[in-house]
Amino acid sequence: MIQQLRGYSLAAGALLSVLALALPALYPIAGILLWGFAVSSVALLARRSLVQSLILISVGIAGLGYSLLEGGSAPLFKLINSNTQLLAMLAAVSFLSLIATPSKHSKQRLPPAGKKGLISTLASGHFFSAIINMSALLIIADKLSHSRNIDTRTVSLLTINFAVCALWSPFFAAMAYTLSLVPNMDMLAVMSVGAPMGFISLAMLYWLHQAPESKLTGYPLKGRSLVLPALLAVAVITAHEIWPTIAITQIIAISAPLLVIMVLLFEGGIGQLHAHITNRLANMHNEIMLFLAAGVFAIGLGELFKVMPPWLPFSHYGPLEACLTLGFCLIAARLGVHVIMIMAVIAPLLLTLEPNPNLLAMTFLSAWGLGSSINPVSGTLLAMQGNYNIKGSHIARANTLPIIALYAINCVAFFIYSVLD
Repeated sequence: MIQQLRGYSLAAGALLSVLALALPALYPIAGILLWGFAVSSVALLARRSLVQSLILISVGIAGLGYSLLEGGSAPLFKLINSNTQLLAMLAAVSFLSLIATPSKHSKQRLPPAGKKGLISTLASGHFFSAIINMSALLIIADKLSHSRNIDTRTVSLLTINFAVCALWSPFFAAMAYTLSLVPNMDMLAVMSVGAPMGFISLAMLYWLHQAPESKLTGYPLKGRSLVLPALLAVAVITAHEIWPTIAITQIIAISAPLLVIMVLLFEGGIGQLHAHITNRLANMHNEIMLFLAAGVFAIGLGELFKVMPPWLPFSHYGPLEACLTLGFCLIAARLGVHVIMIMAVIAPLLLTLEPNPNLLAMTFLSAWGLGSSINPVSGTLLAMQGNYNIKGSHIARANTLPIIALYAINCVAFFIYSVLD
């Protein structure tokens, strides 16, 4: 019963956050429901998530306290609604897993092998993951495990292929969080740089793995895996052009559940919604608490920097500074610092330089995507460790050299974008 209440409190908070577009008075109610979900989940949090959340909240409150002593304001409304839109989007996107997997009526085909199998695995994994995130990674790994051994090299291929979706996918938590930190970024412009970077990453992974994959089977490329990302992307871009004042996160929070409901009604599976709310949503406590805590942290630092100017090693934010910042983020991630904490710390500092918002957003997305694949305690690597008994530190080590190459490619992209812009 408690599990169901927690699931429906998160669903209600997400729904009210969307309805607040028409009735702004609903925002604080949505925030209270989301905080209620988080507080009721404290006993269920993984120890690392609990520690990180407590650190973020404590530092944020300390910053707010100091700013109040110096005559600053108390942004109570902002605290209650800490990352509300982002969390509504995360909850909404989770429903996509109900329709992104093959239906019961899908044709069963023999899995492709060799280079064709590798291309199929990379393409379907990348676009499948771009929509339903971690669920896709686990589904693909499980499917491959039926016909082959899931070793460190295979996990390296899958995790990097998954992580680089963060460079461009509007349905990744990375994009939502970046939008909350850099609200004046142009998402379509950022995606126009990130998407080619994703394709370059796929080409690099193909080149690195074509020899060892030559005699192994891959994950079958299905039309449904490609149609769904394309359909959602078109819907989001079109809606944004028609209603440019509505945040992208809110457009996704509206369009994703609507698409799911329509497909489920057509396939006769509407009953899956209740199970999803009481299971998947109710178990999103770690990410919900982290994002709420990161919001408090960012608000606290923002208020602190209003009364105590920060120090930075540079006074301008251009492509060189973006490369240095990304390098710092990747080193911190390799040492085990969560990417949310990294971004929450540096965002308020870098925003004082009034940087090009798109360049800053690209830096954050690259930090999230590349960093999560070399952080030995990231959710991505821990999930693979738990399922296939391969240590996160071993996966991070295997991913390090490819990520260094992708870091260099990303830096080139920063300079090219700055010249063309």
